Amino acid sequence: MNTAKSNKQGISTRPSSADLQVSAVRSASRAAGGRRSANAAPRTAAGRPASGAARKPRRTTAAKRLAAGAKQTQKLPRKLGGKLSVIISARNEAKTLPLLLKQVQRLAPAEIIVVLNGCTDNSFQLARLCRQATVVHVPEPAGHDVGRSLGAKLSRGDILLFLDGDMVITAPQLAGFAAAVDGGVDVALNDLDGLLPPFGLSDHVTRSKLYLNMVLGRSDLGASSMTAVPHALSRRALEAIGYRELMVPPKAQALSLLKQLRVEKAGTVNVFKQNRLRQDNTGAGNRVEQLIIGDHAEALKAVLMLSRANTGAGSLQEQRSQLAAWRNAL
Repeated sequence: MNTAKSNKQGISTRPSSADLQVSAVRSASRAAGGRRSANAAPRTAAGRPASGAARKPRRTTAAKRLAAGAKQTQKLPRKLGGKLSVIISARNEAKTLPLLLKQVQRLAPAEIIVVLNGCTDNSFQLARLCRQATVVHVPEPAGHDVGRSLGAKLSRGDILLFLDGDMVITAPQLAGFAAAVDGGVDVALNDLDGLLPPFGLSDHVTRSKLYLNMVLGRSDLGASSMTAVPHALSRRALEAIGYRELMVPPKAQALSLLKQLRVEKAGTVNVFKQNRLRQDNTGAGNRVEQLIIGDHAEALKAVLMLSRANTGAGSLQEQRSQLAAWRNAL
C-alpha cells in the first residue's frame, strides 16, 4: 500500500426565404441579442450540421448526468462548522473519478482521501491530478467496504463523507449528508425507499435491509443502509463503532443503533442509475448480492450476541417460548 500527496489536476433550423425578409431593426436586435454564436457551425435545412462543419464532441453519460443534476440545484448549503473528510473508494474508475473529484472540491473539504483498490487503468494518475487528494493505492482488489474502512482510519475530520468512484454526484446533493452530521446526526443515510418496488417485488438484498432495521426497532429507516452511498458519519460515531467494523456496513449500522447513536435519513440520491454494472454484480444470486446478504447475517448475529449478553441467554429462550405459545394458540 502506498500513499501519495498529489500535484493537480435546441437545435435551430435555417430561416426560410420569407423569414429573411425582416426589418433592419429586428435583424439588429437579433444580432445584439446574440442568440447564435458567430462561431456556430453552419446547419442544413433539417437542422443538422453541414457535412463540412465541425461537430461538437459528445458528452459522456456521466457528464450529461452531472449537467442535469447541476441544473436542478446549484447552491450549496451554509458553511460547515466541523472539518469535512471525503473518502472515495474506487476501482478502475478513470472515466468518472475526475468528475467526482471536481464536485467534491466544491464542498471545500479539509481533506480528500482516495482509496484505489486493484486498479489496472490510469485511475491512480488521474487521482493525483487533484492537488488536495491523498491517494492510497492498494494493488489487489479489496472491495469498497475495505476501502472505506482504510480511508476512515486515515481521516482526521469531524465529518466523514463516504463515496464510490463510479458515481458522479453533484456537490449540492452531497452537501446535504455532510450538513446533517454537522447538525448533530451521527449516521446520515441515503433514503432509497421511494425508488424501490413494493415488498413483494423486492430483491433479497432490499429485504435483508428492511428486516435488519425492523429487528433493531427502526422500521422508519426502511431499506436505508450503510451499504449504500453516499452516507456520512460523525467522528463520535466512528470512535464508537471502530473503523474495522466499517468493513461490514450492516454490522456497523447495527452497532450504531445499539449504541444509541443518532441514525437518520439525510436525503435521496438515485444511485441505481449510476451504479456501474460489472460481472460480479449482475444477475440473480451474483457474488455482490451474496456478499451483502452475508453481511446482514453477520449483523444479525452481532445483534443476537449482544442481546444475550445484555439480557441473558435464558431470557432470550423465554421470549422464543412465549412467541411459540402465542403462535400455537392461534
